[in-house]
Formats: sequence, C-alpha cells, structure tokens
Amino acid sequence: MEIIGTNQDEKQKKSKKLMIIITVLIIILLIISIGLFSAIYYLKAQEFKFVIDGKLISSKSMANDLFVYENDNIYVSLRDISELINYKYYNGGYKQYTEDTAKCYLESKNEVATFEKDSTTIYKTKAGELDYTYFTLDEPIKRINGKLYISSKGLNIACNLQMSYDKEANKMTIYTLPYLTNYYMTRYSNASLETNFNNQKALLYGLLVVQNVDNTDKNTSNTNIRYGIHNLNNEEIVGTKYTNIDFIEGTEEFIVTTEEKKVGIITSEGDTKVTPQYDALKQIDKKLNLYMATTNGKSGVIEKNGKILIYLEYEQIGIDTNEFSTNDIKNKYILFDNAIPVKQNEKWGLFDIRGNQILPLEYVSLGCISKTSSNKNLNNILVIPDIEGIVVCKEFETDSRKIELYGIVSSRGKELVPVCLETVYSVTVSGKDEYTMVNNGNSFDVIEYVKLTKEFEEQNNKDNTTNTVANEVANTIQNTQR
Repeated sequence: MEIIGTNQDEKQKKSKKLMIIITVLIIILLIISIGLFSAIYYLKAQEFKFVIDGKLISSKSMANDLFVYENDNIYVSLRDISELINYKYYNGGYKQYTEDTAKCYLESKNEVATFEKDSTTIYKTKAGELDYTYFTLDEPIKRINGKLYISSKGLNIACNLQMSYDKEANKMTIYTLPYLTNYYMTRYSNASLETNFNNQKALLYGLLVVQNVDNTDKNTSNTNIRYGIHNLNNEEIVGTKYTNIDFIEGTEEFIVTTEEKKVGIITSEGDTKVTPQYDALKQIDKKLNLYMATTNGKSGVIEKNGKILIYLEYEQIGIDTNEFSTNDIKNKYILFDNAIPVKQNEKWGLFDIRGNQILPLEYVSLGCISKTSSNKNLNNILVIPDIEGIVVCKEFETDSRKIELYGIVSSRGKELVPVCLETVYSVTVSGKDEYTMVNNGNSFDVIEYVKLTKEFEEQNNKDNTTNTVANEVANTIQNTQR
C-alpha cells in the first residue's frame, strides 16, 4: 500500500534534479557562448582594418600587396594607394611622356609628386607647372612585386596626408588634406583655409592660418581682412596683422605681406627672418634656403638671413623651362646646384650660389630650340646632364645679316664648346638621350667631343688626327668673328 505524498515527493525531487541539470547546461552553454563570442571578437579585433577619413575600406577595394612590412618599416604601393586617396598614377617622369617603370608620378587637382626607384628624393610641383620643391626621405623608393613602393613616412610628405599604424589594434589610418581642412574649418571659425592650398598644407605641420574674427564671413572682397598664424590648439603665434600669408612647405616658414604691400619671411615660431621690404619673394632652393627677391620690377637673390647674394638689378632670374620639358629640369633657378641664370638688358649671364659671376652678360639666350614642325624628333635642350653643360647663344653681325650661334659652358662657367654651332639638340633612342651639335653642316656627338677635349687638355698634347673636331670648331669661330 502506497503512503500518500510519497510519489509526489519523488516527482518533485526528479523535477528539481532536472531543473538543476538544465540550469547547469544553460550555464555551460552560456559560458561556451561567451567564450565563442570573445574568441570571435578577439579574432575580429585582430583582423587588419584600413580606415581613410573615418571610412573603413573593404578588402575588395585593396590590393593584396598594398602594404609591405620590412622590419619596422611599412611600405605602400604608389599605384594601389593612388586611387584610394584621389590621386592618379602614371609611369615615367612628369611631362616626360615615357613608360619608364623605374619612375612614376602621382597627380591630384592641386599638386604632382614624382618618384624614382632607389632614390631618397621626391619632387613636388603645382599641377601644370615645372617649378619643383624637393624633399629627402629616410628610406628610398623600392621596387617590390614589380611595383614602386614608398615608406609610410614618405607617403605623408608626398601626398599631403597623415598616415599612422596601430600595431596592437592592427589598424591603418589615413587622414587626407581635404578631410583635415574641413575638420579644422568646422572646429575653428577663424580658420582661413578655403582657397589657399599652401596654407592647407600648414595643417600637416601643426600650423593654422587664421583671419581676424570681425571677418569670419570670409568675404574675400573685404579689404580689411587680416591674417595671422596659430597652432592647432588655436593659440596665437603671429597676430592677425598681415594682408596675406603664404606657407612655404620646404622650410616650414611663411611669406607675409604688410598693409604697405611689402613682403618678408616669418618662421613657424613667429620670429621675423626677413624684414618685409620687398615687392615679392619666392624660395628658389630649399637646401640653401635662397630666395628670389623683387623690388620695382628688378630681381636678385637673398640668403636665409636676408643678406643679398645677387643684387636686385636683373630683369629675370631663372629660365622658363616650358620649352625644355624633355630636359627634366627640377630647378629652373639653379642649374646643376650651382649656376643661377640672370638676364639684364636682354642679355643673359650666370652667377654661382656664392654670388660670384661666372659667365658675363653677353648671351642673347640660354638653350637651343631645335624642334620644328618638320622634324618633331629633335628635342630642345638647355642642359646636358652627362657633362653638366649649359647651352648658350650669342648673336653675330655679318655683312648681310645677323646670325645666332651656340656654344656650351659648364655649370662653373668654363667653356666646353666654343660659340660656333649652328644648332644643338638631343634625340631620345631606346629611352636614352643622345646629344648632337652641328658645325658647318657637320654633326658631332657632344659627349664624345667634350671627352676628347678634356683628355687633350689633361695631356697638354694636341693630336691633329684625333682632334679634328676641336680644330674645326676653333677655325669656325675664328672665321665667324672676323
């Protein structure tokens, strides 16, 4: 006979055991779920993330070899990064029109940056111009997987951006200059960044060009607008008292314009480097810190401390290189890091970087225009890199007419070929320039002639058999000058 309640107690015990088992199972499943979630979260966190201007870039948008890691350096494929930061990639040198894969350039709407394999130097110029500023990198440009790569630090300089890598989070972040410009314009109402690309680049160096608060409407027709310089915490470095300020990236300084329309130079610390006294200033060499100064339509060259190197008495400093684009001249103001072309009273001469005149003002032009509509294969030339030569032109009067003849001088002003040539030109063959000079209808290899002449000078022995060109040149110039 069953005791009443005994069966019910056993059922309750079984129910409790089942509940305990279920609870334990739920706890175990919860622990497992938490573990799985944590593992997934950890793995997810360890996945590489690439963010540009706050937007995550999908793996589909990236090349597999966009980044290459070597020791503590990160290298970036110039070709693959270009389209992600709104640049266009091209093989060869800028304005060179070749497909040389050892060189390339990136072009944005404002600026062009050029690169060359194994070089630690990059050049930047405004789009459409040939007026370069050079920058030296810690690491050279490399060719990896058939493509050109630049270090992350180098990319910051070349493409005007801020790139950083968080190793712990495995996250690469890029902020482009347009993004930074918009950020600081939104953050500070006195920021003056809308149209001046140079001043936008000052942000990358921790500097902010501002305008007086009374004109925060940024009405460019308002002649009372005055500009100053702050740091990125909006703390004043230079007060808003200048009618214009223009950032010089090469030296991280500013050209400032006063109410009297005179310009000078102020450092990023606010120190006056060159007192405002000129009508215009333009940096012509970053390393030497030289500036072309202009007053009353006359130009000269001053040093970084304002000392005059070449007096302000010339109509022009530097050469217009538009006619000589195939020469790939990086600095039209200083040729071969030494010769400064100057023009006075329609005649050209040369100074060196120490202010010494190395070529008199006797030449009607520098360079030779050889390319014609009938012969488009000839390249105009100003310089001959193999011999550090500069082509010069003099005008002579004959009984019936005036004629122009060409010669070649070195970057130190030494005569390499007398002024007696009918033309000088180069022809590009298999990617290499061959230089030719024409004398009395006969063509000669410029490099070979200069080489032979140098050998004879060193030996101090003129051999008529092998010095035919030199003798012919000498005879021609003598006949021309009679």
